[in-house]
Amino acid sequence: MVTKTMMYKDEDGKEYKISFSEELQMKNLMASKANTRWLKTSFLMNLILVMLLGVLTLSIVYLLYRLDTIDFFTRVLSNR
Repeated sequence: MVTKTMMYKDEDGKEYKISFSEELQMKNLMASKANTRWLKTSFLMNLILVMLLGVLTLSIVYLLYRLDTIDFFTRVLSNR
């Protein structure tokens, strides 16, 4: 059984053959980098979602406050 060895290209353009354990380490490194990127993206999306929900909640509370100051609820409930 012939195994295909992985080639690593340096910044200078030199190519090196790497062993199986180094190949596994590189695959794990790439997987952990991708996982870290997805975790950062997920955190930022959750942060944006919380901010949007906060803005929505504040706008609803402000709307109810403004409606109360013009006696909107009193007119609706008393059927004038």
